[in-house]
Amino acid sequence: NNMAQEEMVKGRIAEAIVKCMFEDLGFEVIPYGYENTCPTLARKERLLKGDVKNHIRKAPDFIIVDKEGNANFVEVKYRTDGIYKKETDYPYRDCYIILLTNKYIGIEQYKNLDDEASLNGDNFGSNLNGSFKSLMNMSLFKNLDKNVVLSYRDLLVKYMK
Repeated sequence: NNMAQEEMVKGRIAEAIVKCMFEDLGFEVIPYGYENTCPTLARKERLLKGDVKNHIRKAPDFIIVDKEGNANFVEVKYRTDGIYKKETDYPYRDCYIILLTNKYIGIEQYKNLDDEASLNGDNFGSNLNGSFKSLMNMSLFKNLDKNVVLSYRDLLVKYMK
């Protein structure tokens, strides 16, 4: 299926953009998703059943570590329509969800998002509760270089059009 392949590739590009951006901002980025920690299971994932499969599948994509040693989980999602729907039993409540569309990069902790949160130019500027915010408005990034973030947003627009 061509559409599914395209979405998969865009998801990988989104992960690469976020990984490189965090590294440029001075974070250590540790791949954590099951594709990295359990590559043999990722290949056999179709065959697994039960709680272990669900736990592995929900592991966040990255751990980011700042210069002081503070670590956070990060999950990267690409959505063409800009809509992120929460899973009912997601175990990583403090995980930062980074949502990318073909124009925007938004962030919020899982526990603070509404059940369905969208990312577009309008709500992005207003930083409504329950929706995605600009990276600039997160305490996690208080001393970050805005130009680095903007340059990765430009890359996003270039690759996702």
